[in-house]
Amino acid sequence: MSAICSESIGECWLACIKKVLQEGTLWHDEDVSIREYLGLSVKIIAPDTDDDIIKKFGDEAVLEHTIQKFEEGVVMSNRPFTYSNQIYNKDGVNQFNWLVDRLNKKRETKSATISLLDTGSNDDNLPCLTTIDAKIRDDKLDMQFFYRGQNIVGRQYANFIALAHLQKKLAKALSVPAGFLGGYIASAHIYEYDFPFAEHIINNQECKLTDHFYDYGPRSIRENKIFKS
Repeated sequence: MSAICSESIGECWLACIKKVLQEGTLWHDEDVSIREYLGLSVKIIAPDTDDDIIKKFGDEAVLEHTIQKFEEGVVMSNRPFTYSNQIYNKDGVNQFNWLVDRLNKKRETKSATISLLDTGSNDDNLPCLTTIDAKIRDDKLDMQFFYRGQNIVGRQYANFIALAHLQKKLAKALSVPAGFLGGYIASAHIYEYDFPFAEHIINNQECKLTDHFYDYGPRSIRENKIFKS
């Protein structure tokens, strides 16, 4: 296990790519090879959503789509679930409002934590982000998370930007500034088709990510018709 502490989202993303690429173990996801690092902790001191590194290398379509998946009321017919539904309407509960109420009732609470998993679900596609935790410390709102797995090159940067947006929204509702964003990734992995992108990015070479997950990702993803609709 290892820990990465960075000032910005982009710097954290670069450090995670380098860690997995250089220290990860070759493994597989169904019929696709991956390089995987088990147990990666990250901490982003100033998670600004306006990030020059993300602008330079990120796939704008992936970024926009991921941010949208976290926005209240969003329904996507080509996705089995959205984080929006899990956060704002999980089993009929608005978990965002639940967090606000819990933190307002006890500002020092250690238990403002929500789960995004549906108990006992046998769906092939479970949320990668399973837990969100919020704490007010030193008059700032710190947000932490647990990812069961994270596609480091293709998705991490977009997920961190979306979480930073959520953190700012929660901080505003609580009338405090946002603090750090951090958490734990059980399986930090890079798909084989993204290896060249990873090398270019950590070497600061000119490139622009193009998402290939639904074309070259694991068989269950490639063959799932919902993603093609």
